[in-house]
Amino acid sequence: MQSTSPILTGFLGSLVAGLGTGLGALPIFVRASWSKEAQRLMLAVAGGMMLGATFFSLLQPALFAAALAWATSRPISRHVVAPLTRLRERIAELDIDALEGATLGSEEGIVEVDALRRTIEQLIVRVERALSQAHRFAANAAHELRTPLTTVRAELELLAENITEPGPREGAAVAQQKLAELSMLVERLLILSVPARSAADAHEVVSLRDLLEDVVQSLPNDDRSRVKVSEGDALVRGDATLLGTMVANAMANGLKFGSAVTTEVSLVEGIAVVHVDDDGPGVDASERERAFEPFFRSSEALRRRIPGHGLGLALIRHIATTHGGSATLVDKRTQGARLEIRLPIADPSA
Repeated sequence: MQSTSPILTGFLGSLVAGLGTGLGALPIFVRASWSKEAQRLMLAVAGGMMLGATFFSLLQPALFAAALAWATSRPISRHVVAPLTRLRERIAELDIDALEGATLGSEEGIVEVDALRRTIEQLIVRVERALSQAHRFAANAAHELRTPLTTVRAELELLAENITEPGPREGAAVAQQKLAELSMLVERLLILSVPARSAADAHEVVSLRDLLEDVVQSLPNDDRSRVKVSEGDALVRGDATLLGTMVANAMANGLKFGSAVTTEVSLVEGIAVVHVDDDGPGVDASERERAFEPFFRSSEALRRRIPGHGLGLALIRHIATTHGGSATLVDKRTQGARLEIRLPIADPSA
């Protein structure tokens, strides 16, 4: 009989090791009746069994320690990071337009976390001061410009009435148009300089359909024929002047880029939704969010050299946010852009 392979011997030894220590007596039983080859085989099996049992006895404490660490690490880690989690949640709840007097809650009793909280609160104070200074500067600059612009416009209108020659009269008309655009820019900057705190608690209830129709009636005849106000209405609570400015800018933006504008008011799950559609080139999906940034001009507007300052959509979103709503550019099945304004409806019991 050929000698057994050491690999096979080890394999059999590992296999038999799992059967228990009762096999330890097997070599003694076969010592008298089996051949020498069989005795060597069974001795090898017994040795493998003893080695496996020894290895398992050494490994068992390590496995137990690993299991215990895995079971306790997650609760302990959650307990340790809980103060940081609460701090993060408080920071996320901060309103950028209402930072004055904002706090991040009481102290946690952990030196490092409390020091971090105080540092962040100091940073919030500095940011609030910087924002307030910026708002005041914009408002003061706009106010300082408003009066002289109004005076210049009035004087120019008087001069234009006495001009009879075609050339100078056309020049005066161009100057009047530029002054009107500059005055509109100043008015927009004045509105944008006001922090977007909620105005939804205003006592005035406004019909969105009436607002749309009033704005259409104020348009020049040529533009008036290009706007269609669809059926539908909703009542919202807020500042009628600001809401009228929002609607007027939405229509002006659509007329600037398209040949026709359609407006629609509807109620969706208790929210007033205003859609302003145009048939222009639309806004690329990658630029829709940036289009609401002040002074941003879309690539299409730059390519077509459409005049403007990039404040129309920023003003619309600002006023919508002031009234607890939102303004976004959404997908449209046909060509053109769709502006969606969402506002909370007026509470009849208020």
